[in-house]
Amino acid sequence: MSVIFDATHFAHMTGGDRPLQLEVIGMFRAQVSSWAAVLSPDTETGACRAAVHTLKGSARGIGLWALAETCESTETAFDAEGAEIGAALADLHAALAVALTALDAFEHE
Repeated sequence: MSVIFDATHFAHMTGGDRPLQLEVIGMFRAQVSSWAAVLSPDTETGACRAAVHTLKGSARGIGLWALAETCESTETAFDAEGAEIGAALADLHAALAVALTALDAFEHE
């Protein structure tokens, strides 16, 4: 699996500006909160897939490579006929929890 959080990439994207980094992390957390209910096998497939795709882009922007990779695998599961979307979304939620823990650690450095 990929690196969970690439702080070097994040520093590059934010110019190493600590207040900006904390603001970006706050915005990411707010987005995650709004997507949480949509990232469910009970959600209409198009809406769920759109949330996964958006989360993938946000994860890449911050340097959450493992989460982005899991999002990509989840998108692939949506494309596979007969795939177990529930299992893919469970993996996504687990990767998201790990990513948020990594961001917690970064915030408290």
